[in-house]
Amino acid sequence: MDIVKEKFTLEDNLIGLFYKAQHSKEYQAKLLKTRLTFPLIWSALVIVLFIINDTISWFGIILLIFSILWFFFYPLRYKRLNIKHYRKYLENKKKELGDSYTEEDIFYLNHTDFKIYSDGVELSIPISRIEKLVELNTHLILFIKAGGLIAFNKTSDNYDRFDDYFKSINIPTEQDLNWSM
Repeated sequence: MDIVKEKFTLEDNLIGLFYKAQHSKEYQAKLLKTRLTFPLIWSALVIVLFIINDTISWFGIILLIFSILWFFFYPLRYKRLNIKHYRKYLENKKKELGDSYTEEDIFYLNHTDFKIYSDGVELSIPISRIEKLVELNTHLILFIKAGGLIAFNKTSDNYDRFDDYFKSINIPTEQDLNWSM
């Protein structure tokens, strides 16, 4: 059994939460709906204005340009809004936990379960409850079947120990090295 002390920051948690959210069906559906709805409405308005005036006005041209810009640049705005939302969520969670919040956890790594000890609370996760491990260019994200996740920073001194451990327990691994927040 390996015993590892690891420090976590809000940024590590933010990356894990945002990665999970960005790959969810809800995120993709809402992005697609908003990305298409407004340009279609504005384009329909331009068509109505064209039918009424028999010519395209400056207002119509501006709406068409804005529709095109919205379609291509809204995903960036949506991403920033979601990052801001998750950052605020994590900061509120940190305030809510107060003194019981700790940035350093102790991990007990063995081949039957994965234990986390944090400020008097011990959590045991059987290996069978680990869904997958995703390797990003900056983090390892461990997905747990109950819906939780843990994001390990690759710049950590313990990165090699965690990487070796996760490979030794044969959990499904995915790589998404081009993903960035």
